[in-house]
Amino acid sequence: MDDVELTHRECVRLLRSPERGRRGIVAIDGLKPVPRVCLLLDAGDVLIPTGPDSGLVRLAALRPVSLEFTEQDKDGRLRWTVRGIGLARPMTGLDVPHPVPRSTVLAATADAFRNGVRVVVARYRGNRSAVVIPAQRDG
Repeated sequence: MDDVELTHRECVRLLRSPERGRRGIVAIDGLKPVPRVCLLLDAGDVLIPTGPDSGLVRLAALRPVSLEFTEQDKDGRLRWTVRGIGLARPMTGLDVPHPVPRSTVLAATADAFRNGVRVVVARYRGNRSAVVIPAQRDG
């Protein structure tokens, strides 16, 4: 099984489909990567809401952030991986889309977006696993 490289635009399309809420791995300025719930915006920037906790905002503000998102099929095989890098800044009320898109991984409460960061993503790179379909034999 070979991998197919994805462009920035293809990565954004994958990340926003079928919904904008995703679980990803976030590493701030080289610190230990941690899983976070993220909301993908139209152009590919990422909101990481933290609710009442402002610790992430203080830690991440104006620092480089790397992101990694993956998706698996129903059998647990990796379908695609997308990695991005960008600069974090404190999230403002203007960053949050209204209404907040429906998501199965993100609680769309007003409190969820009280604090957080917006990662202005410079570039995404990714790859998709190419599934090889065995040739059918004529019987």
